[in-house]
Amino acid sequence: MIKKVKTINKRKISYYHYKSNSKISILFCPGFNSDMNGNKAKNIYKWCNINNIECLLFDYSGHGTSEGRLLDLGIEEWTEEANLLLNSILKKPSIVIGSSMGGWIAINLALKNPSKVCAVLGIAPAPDFTEKLWKKILSKKQKANINKYGHINIQSDYNPDGYIISKKLINSGKKFLITNSKKIELHCPVRLIHGSDDKEVNLNNSIEVFNKINSKDVELIIIKNGDHRLSSPNNLKTIVSTLQSLVERILV
Repeated sequence: MIKKVKTINKRKISYYHYKSNSKISILFCPGFNSDMNGNKAKNIYKWCNINNIECLLFDYSGHGTSEGRLLDLGIEEWTEEANLLLNSILKKPSIVIGSSMGGWIAINLALKNPSKVCAVLGIAPAPDFTEKLWKKILSKKQKANINKYGHINIQSDYNPDGYIISKKLINSGKKFLITNSKKIELHCPVRLIHGSDDKEVNLNNSIEVFNKINSKDVELIIIKNGDHRLSSPNNLKTIVSTLQSLVERILV
């Protein structure tokens, strides 16, 4: 059953919450233009049900069944929403899982809540992707159109309608950048999973994060021939088995 919670700015955010008496909980942060009904989210939720572990999935504002207009929203609002759910709904130490953009948000949640987030699992994480888009990927014409019209639409192999990239999105990411520092001050266990053939978010993003995280308990799992979605049956098995080993690691 879908539930709703209001954000500070009165937007209603949709979420699924599996309650249990487990000692830890799981929060899943989806990627940009994705939602809580994706294969990775559903498989993690199913695994948590089977193993009686509290789990929460949600849609960012402007995504799925949550309120909001995508053009008016960005990293700041979505990080705020994830933080709200982490601290108002989940009362236990939490493993935060993030897919693509959600991996960036998951790391920021862990940095903001070091006593609450007991581990991070990043799936094809896309840290600072807004900054990298602006500086390395978008053409001069595309940047000019963003400045003139407030947004553009870019093509994607994963979405036939493309993605809307707004000026709000680009600007909102600036205060959440993590790869512009020498170290990422995480001290909890961290697992990163990335496909070697990811064309949307290069594997080097995860390698960079792996090298910068301060924690002594960090693993990078590279899936040969894996794409950005990592949603094949074998990919999903890898994700779930990594989560299971992380849960066991925390509960020892």
